[in-house]
Amino acid sequence: MHLMATSTELANSIDLFGDYQALRDRIAADGYLFMRGLLNPDEISATGRRGMQQLQTAGWTESGPDPVRAKPCTPIRAVRMIDALGDAGYRRIIADPGFAALPATSPMAHLMAQILGPAGFCYPMKLPRIVYPAALVPRQPGNFVHKDYQSVQDMFTCWVPLGNVPQSLGGLAVQPGSHRSSRVRLRPLNRLERGWRTTDYEAGDVLVFHCLTTHGALPNRQDRMRFSAEYRWQLADQPVPRRMVIGPNGHEIGSRMFAQANWWHSVIPGLTLFDDGGPATGPNLPAPPSRFVSITN
Repeated sequence: MHLMATSTELANSIDLFGDYQALRDRIAADGYLFMRGLLNPDEISATGRRGMQQLQTAGWTESGPDPVRAKPCTPIRAVRMIDALGDAGYRRIIADPGFAALPATSPMAHLMAQILGPAGFCYPMKLPRIVYPAALVPRQPGNFVHKDYQSVQDMFTCWVPLGNVPQSLGGLAVQPGSHRSSRVRLRPLNRLERGWRTTDYEAGDVLVFHCLTTHGALPNRQDRMRFSAEYRWQLADQPVPRRMVIGPNGHEIGSRMFAQANWWHSVIPGLTLFDDGGPATGPNLPAPPSRFVSITN
Protein backbone atom coordinates (compact mmCIF):
# COMPACT_ATOMS: atom_id res chain seq x y z
CA MET A 1 0.00 0.00 0.00
CA HIS A 2 1.34 3.43 -0.98
CA LEU A 3 1.12 6.54 1.13
CA MET A 4 -1.42 9.20 0.27
CA ALA A 5 -0.01 12.65 -0.44
CA THR A 6 0.99 14.31 2.83
CA SER A 7 2.81 17.50 3.73
CA THR A 8 6.11 15.90 2.68
CA GLU A 9 4.95 13.23 0.21
CA LEU A 10 5.09 13.77 -3.56
CA ALA A 11 1.65 13.95 -5.17
CA ASN A 12 1.14 10.85 -7.34
CA SER A 13 -0.03 11.82 -10.85
CA ILE A 14 -0.16 8.35 -12.40
CA ASP A 15 -3.94 8.65 -12.79
CA LEU A 16 -3.37 11.57 -15.20
CA PHE A 17 -1.43 9.43 -17.68
CA GLY A 18 -3.16 9.75 -21.06
CA ASP A 19 -4.62 13.19 -20.34
CA TYR A 20 -2.09 15.65 -21.78
CA GLN A 21 -3.94 18.75 -20.61
CA ALA A 22 -4.19 17.49 -17.04
CA LEU A 23 -0.47 16.63 -17.06
CA ARG A 24 0.45 20.10 -18.32
CA ASP A 25 -1.87 21.72 -15.79
CA ARG A 26 -0.20 19.80 -12.95
CA ILE A 27 3.23 20.88 -14.16
CA ALA A 28 2.09 24.50 -14.43
CA ALA A 29 0.77 24.32 -10.85
CA ASP A 30 3.46 22.28 -9.08
CA GLY A 31 6.50 22.21 -11.39
CA TYR A 32 6.72 18.42 -11.29
CA LEU A 33 4.94 15.13 -11.95
CA PHE A 34 5.49 12.02 -9.86
CA MET A 35 4.45 8.86 -11.70
CA ARG A 36 4.34 5.94 -9.27
CA GLY A 37 4.87 2.62 -11.07
CA LEU A 38 4.98 4.05 -14.59
CA LEU A 39 7.75 1.66 -15.71
CA ASN A 40 8.15 -2.11 -15.45
CA PRO A 41 9.81 -2.64 -12.04
CA ASP A 42 11.51 -5.90 -13.05
CA GLU A 43 13.12 -4.30 -16.09
CA ILE A 44 14.24 -1.28 -14.09
CA SER A 45 15.68 -3.43 -11.30
CA ALA A 46 17.53 -5.56 -13.87
CA THR A 47 18.99 -2.45 -15.49
CA GLY A 48 20.09 -1.17 -12.11
CA ARG A 49 21.65 -4.49 -11.16
CA ARG A 50 23.61 -4.65 -14.44
CA GLY A 51 24.93 -1.16 -13.84
CA MET A 52 25.99 -1.91 -10.29
CA GLN A 53 27.65 -5.09 -11.52
CA GLN A 54 29.72 -2.99 -13.94
CA LEU A 55 30.83 -0.75 -11.09
CA GLN A 56 31.64 -3.74 -8.91
CA THR A 57 33.70 -5.33 -11.68
CA ALA A 58 35.52 -2.04 -12.21
CA GLY A 59 36.41 -1.87 -8.50
CA TRP A 60 34.05 0.88 -7.34
CA THR A 61 32.48 -1.46 -4.78
CA GLU A 62 33.49 -4.54 -2.83
CA SER A 63 33.19 -7.97 -4.41
CA GLY A 64 30.30 -10.20 -3.37
CA PRO A 65 27.13 -11.87 -4.60
CA ASP A 66 24.93 -8.75 -4.48
CA PRO A 67 26.33 -5.78 -6.46
CA VAL A 68 23.33 -3.61 -5.50
CA ARG A 69 24.18 -3.69 -1.79
CA ALA A 70 27.95 -3.86 -2.15
CA LYS A 71 29.81 -1.30 -0.07
CA PRO A 72 32.00 1.24 -1.89
CA CYS A 73 35.74 0.81 -1.99
CA THR A 74 38.31 3.48 -1.30
CA PRO A 75 39.88 5.55 -2.70
CA ILE A 76 36.84 7.36 -4.14
CA ARG A 77 36.61 6.80 -7.90
CA ALA A 78 34.56 9.81 -9.04
CA VAL A 79 32.04 12.24 -7.59
CA ARG A 80 31.43 14.51 -10.57
CA MET A 81 30.04 13.07 -13.79
CA ILE A 82 32.84 14.62 -15.86
CA ASP A 83 35.33 12.59 -13.82
CA ALA A 84 33.21 9.42 -13.97
CA LEU A 85 33.22 9.55 -17.78
CA GLY A 86 36.89 8.65 -17.66
CA ASP A 87 36.13 5.36 -15.89
CA ALA A 88 35.57 2.17 -17.91
CA GLY A 89 32.90 0.84 -15.54
CA TYR A 90 30.84 4.02 -15.78
CA ARG A 91 31.16 4.10 -19.56
CA ARG A 92 29.89 0.52 -19.76
CA ILE A 93 26.69 1.63 -18.01
CA ILE A 94 26.18 4.29 -20.69
CA ALA A 95 26.80 1.63 -23.35
CA ASP A 96 24.17 -0.74 -21.89
CA PRO A 97 21.35 -0.95 -24.49
CA GLY A 98 18.71 -1.32 -21.77
CA PHE A 99 19.87 1.86 -20.05
CA ALA A 100 20.12 3.85 -23.30
CA ALA A 101 16.85 2.60 -24.83
CA LEU A 102 14.65 3.24 -21.80
CA PRO A 103 13.32 6.68 -22.84
CA ALA A 104 12.48 5.36 -26.33
CA THR A 105 10.97 1.96 -25.51
CA SER A 106 9.07 2.47 -22.25
CA PRO A 107 5.93 4.37 -21.18
CA MET A 108 8.28 7.27 -20.45
CA ALA A 109 8.26 8.02 -24.18
CA HIS A 110 4.45 8.21 -24.17
CA LEU A 111 4.44 10.39 -21.06
CA MET A 112 6.85 12.92 -22.51
CA ALA A 113 5.00 12.94 -25.84
CA GLN A 114 1.86 13.88 -23.93
CA ILE A 115 3.69 16.72 -22.19
CA LEU A 116 5.83 18.06 -25.04
CA GLY A 117 3.90 16.96 -28.12
CA PRO A 118 5.45 15.50 -31.29
CA ALA A 119 8.33 18.01 -31.36
CA GLY A 120 9.75 16.76 -28.06
CA PHE A 121 12.87 14.60 -27.92
CA CYS A 122 15.28 13.10 -25.41
CA TYR A 123 18.89 14.27 -25.36
CA PRO A 124 21.30 11.61 -26.66
CA MET A 125 23.35 12.09 -23.48
CA LYS A 126 21.75 9.84 -20.87
CA LEU A 127 23.14 10.34 -17.37
CA PRO A 128 23.83 7.58 -14.82
CA ARG A 129 24.07 9.04 -11.32
CA ILE A 130 26.24 7.23 -8.77
CA VAL A 131 26.03 8.73 -5.29
CA TYR A 132 28.45 7.73 -2.55
CA PRO A 133 27.41 7.51 1.10
CA ALA A 134 27.67 10.87 2.85
CA ALA A 135 29.98 9.25 5.38
CA LEU A 136 32.57 8.92 2.59
CA VAL A 137 31.73 11.98 0.48
CA PRO A 138 29.95 14.61 2.62
CA ARG A 139 29.39 17.08 -0.24
CA GLN A 140 28.28 16.00 -3.71
CA PRO A 141 27.01 18.13 -6.63
CA GLY A 142 23.46 16.76 -6.63
CA ASN A 143 23.13 17.26 -2.87
CA PHE A 144 23.05 21.04 -3.36
CA VAL A 145 19.78 22.91 -3.84
CA HIS A 146 19.75 24.00 -7.48
CA LYS A 147 17.88 24.39 -10.77
CA ASP A 148 18.89 22.71 -14.02
CA TYR A 149 18.17 25.84 -16.04
CA GLN A 150 20.91 27.81 -17.75
CA SER A 151 20.24 28.52 -21.39
CA VAL A 152 17.42 26.20 -22.40
CA GLN A 153 13.95 27.73 -22.35
CA ASP A 154 11.93 24.59 -21.54
CA MET A 155 13.79 21.45 -20.53
CA PHE A 156 12.40 18.57 -18.46
CA THR A 157 14.28 15.94 -16.50
CA CYS A 158 12.98 12.42 -15.97
CA TRP A 159 14.68 11.17 -12.81
CA VAL A 160 14.48 7.37 -12.61
CA PRO A 161 15.60 5.38 -9.54
CA LEU A 162 17.21 2.20 -10.86
CA GLY A 163 15.93 0.15 -7.97
CA ASN A 164 14.30 1.06 -4.66
CA VAL A 165 15.60 4.37 -3.31
CA PRO A 166 14.23 5.23 0.13
CA GLN A 167 14.86 8.68 1.53
CA SER A 168 17.78 7.35 3.58
CA LEU A 169 19.56 6.37 0.35
CA GLY A 170 19.50 9.95 -0.93
CA GLY A 171 16.29 10.21 -2.92
CA LEU A 172 15.54 13.34 -4.92
CA ALA A 173 13.41 16.10 -3.40
CA VAL A 174 11.64 19.02 -5.10
CA GLN A 175 10.19 22.35 -3.98
CA PRO A 176 6.70 22.74 -5.47
CA GLY A 177 5.99 26.21 -6.81
CA SER A 178 9.67 27.12 -7.19
CA HIS A 179 9.38 26.91 -10.99
CA ARG A 180 7.74 30.34 -11.01
CA SER A 181 11.09 31.98 -10.25
CA SER A 182 14.54 31.84 -11.84
CA ARG A 183 16.14 32.55 -8.45
CA VAL A 184 17.61 29.93 -6.15
CA ARG A 185 19.78 29.99 -3.04
CA LEU A 186 22.51 27.43 -3.52
CA ARG A 187 23.11 25.41 -0.35
CA PRO A 188 23.48 21.79 0.78
CA LEU A 189 20.19 19.93 1.27
CA ASN A 190 21.01 18.30 4.59
CA ARG A 191 17.40 17.36 5.37
CA LEU A 192 13.94 17.70 3.88
CA GLU A 193 13.17 21.39 4.30
CA ARG A 194 9.76 22.89 5.01
CA GLY A 195 7.59 23.00 1.89
CA TRP A 196 9.64 20.36 0.05
CA ARG A 197 8.42 16.96 -1.19
CA THR A 198 9.98 13.55 -1.63
CA THR A 199 9.04 9.88 -1.19
CA ASP A 200 10.47 6.40 -0.70
CA TYR A 201 11.01 5.63 -4.37
CA GLU A 202 10.44 2.18 -5.82
CA ALA A 203 11.70 0.59 -9.03
CA GLY A 204 9.35 1.73 -11.79
CA ASP A 205 8.75 5.24 -10.43
CA VAL A 206 9.53 8.35 -12.50
CA LEU A 207 9.88 11.93 -11.29
CA VAL A 208 9.51 14.57 -14.02
CA PHE A 209 10.31 18.20 -13.31
CA HIS A 210 10.76 21.42 -15.26
CA CYS A 211 14.27 22.82 -15.42
CA LEU A 212 13.23 25.79 -13.27
CA THR A 213 11.91 23.60 -10.45
CA THR A 214 14.26 23.82 -7.49
CA HIS A 215 15.46 20.38 -6.41
CA GLY A 216 18.26 18.48 -4.72
CA ALA A 217 19.22 15.04 -3.48
CA LEU A 218 18.99 14.18 0.19
CA PRO A 219 22.21 12.85 1.75
CA ASN A 220 22.88 9.15 1.25
CA ARG A 221 22.81 7.93 4.87
CA GLN A 222 23.28 4.25 4.01
CA ASP A 223 26.56 2.38 3.48
CA ARG A 224 26.00 1.60 -0.21
CA MET A 225 25.75 3.49 -3.47
CA ARG A 226 22.62 5.18 -4.78
CA PHE A 227 22.08 4.48 -8.48
CA SER A 228 19.67 6.49 -10.62
CA ALA A 229 19.33 7.81 -14.16
CA GLU A 230 18.44 11.16 -15.69
CA TYR A 231 16.86 11.49 -19.11
CA ARG A 232 16.40 15.08 -20.27
CA TRP A 233 13.91 16.32 -22.85
CA GLN A 234 13.05 19.49 -24.71
CA LEU A 235 11.37 20.79 -27.88
CA ALA A 236 13.25 20.52 -31.18
CA ASP A 237 12.42 24.09 -32.23
CA GLN A 238 14.51 25.50 -29.36
CA PRO A 239 18.33 25.74 -29.30
CA VAL A 240 19.99 22.65 -27.79
CA PRO A 241 23.22 22.45 -25.74
CA ARG A 242 25.84 20.90 -28.02
CA ARG A 243 27.38 18.91 -25.16
CA MET A 244 24.12 16.98 -24.70
CA VAL A 245 23.99 15.93 -28.38
CA ILE A 246 27.49 15.77 -29.87
CA GLY A 247 30.31 13.70 -28.38
CA PRO A 248 34.03 14.59 -28.34
CA ASN A 249 34.50 12.66 -31.61
CA GLY A 250 32.09 14.95 -33.45
CA HIS A 251 29.32 12.33 -33.80
CA GLU A 252 25.91 12.26 -32.20
CA ILE A 253 26.27 10.67 -28.77
CA GLY A 254 25.39 6.98 -28.96
CA SER A 255 25.20 6.84 -32.75
CA ARG A 256 28.17 4.51 -33.15
CA MET A 257 26.83 2.08 -30.55
CA PHE A 258 23.10 2.10 -31.22
CA ALA A 259 22.42 3.40 -34.75
CA GLN A 260 21.44 -0.10 -35.93
CA ALA A 261 19.00 -0.70 -33.06
CA ASN A 262 15.31 -0.61 -33.99
CA TRP A 263 14.61 1.99 -31.28
CA TRP A 264 17.29 4.45 -32.39
CA HIS A 265 16.22 7.74 -33.96
CA SER A 266 18.75 10.46 -34.72
CA VAL A 267 17.96 13.91 -33.35
CA ILE A 268 20.56 15.74 -35.44
CA PRO A 269 18.50 17.06 -38.44
CA GLY A 270 17.05 20.51 -37.92
CA LEU A 271 18.45 21.15 -34.44
CA THR A 272 20.13 24.45 -33.59
CA LEU A 273 23.10 23.66 -31.37
CA PHE A 274 24.87 26.10 -29.07
CA ASP A 275 27.74 26.01 -26.60
CA ASP A 276 26.56 26.85 -23.08
CA GLY A 277 29.80 26.30 -21.21
CA GLY A 278 28.53 23.42 -19.06
CA PRO A 279 26.08 23.14 -16.17
CA ALA A 280 24.93 26.27 -14.39
CA THR A 281 27.09 27.30 -11.45
CA GLY A 282 25.46 30.51 -10.24
CA PRO A 283 22.08 31.62 -8.89
CA ASN A 284 19.60 34.17 -10.21
CA LEU A 285 19.82 33.20 -13.87
CA PRO A 286 17.61 35.15 -16.30
CA ALA A 287 14.82 33.08 -17.81
CA PRO A 288 13.11 33.65 -21.18
CA PRO A 289 9.36 32.99 -21.53
CA SER A 290 8.23 29.40 -21.03
CA ARG A 291 5.47 27.49 -22.79
CA PHE A 292 4.77 25.34 -19.73
CA VAL A 293 5.22 27.46 -16.60
CA SER A 294 4.60 31.09 -15.63
CA ILE A 295 7.73 32.87 -14.37
CA THR A 296 7.03 35.82 -12.10
CA ASN A 297 10.60 36.83 -11.14
